[in-house]
Amino acid sequence: MTSHIAPNMIIGACEWVALPELGIDRLRARVDTGARSCALHALNIRPFQRDGQDWVAFRIHTDHPKSASDQDCECRLNGTRIVRSTSGEAEQRFSIRTSIVIGHSRWRVNITLTNRERMRYRMLLGRTAMENHALVYPARTFLQGKPRLD
Repeated sequence: MTSHIAPNMIIGACEWVALPELGIDRLRARVDTGARSCALHALNIRPFQRDGQDWVAFRIHTDHPKSASDQDCECRLNGTRIVRSTSGEAEQRFSIRTSIVIGHSRWRVNITLTNRERMRYRMLLGRTAMENHALVYPARTFLQGKPRLD
């Protein structure tokens, strides 16, 4: 028998998220239960070594009007993944593991880095990131409000 943790929040089809380890305090994310993994819009993705470990540097655009919308980020590399889009195209992506904050809740998620320039939302929140943390109410949006980082 598998034990499951009951989710502690209900989220809408879109939510505000924070990625504090990347210095991102507010970003709109599209919730997608059809997607397995999370994806973050990133440009200028460059792997590098730091203290014998694999890292990745990248630039994101948050679309946040009250702060600098372009931000340079660095994170330890979690690996690479082949991700298949809804159109069936396979793409190899860098993957990072970092904290996410939605409402009052914080937990760690895996996120792939890709160019989502043509997409309305700069981040996609996939089902594995929500597992044991959230239930989705698709008829509503932004149920958790802005992330609370205190």
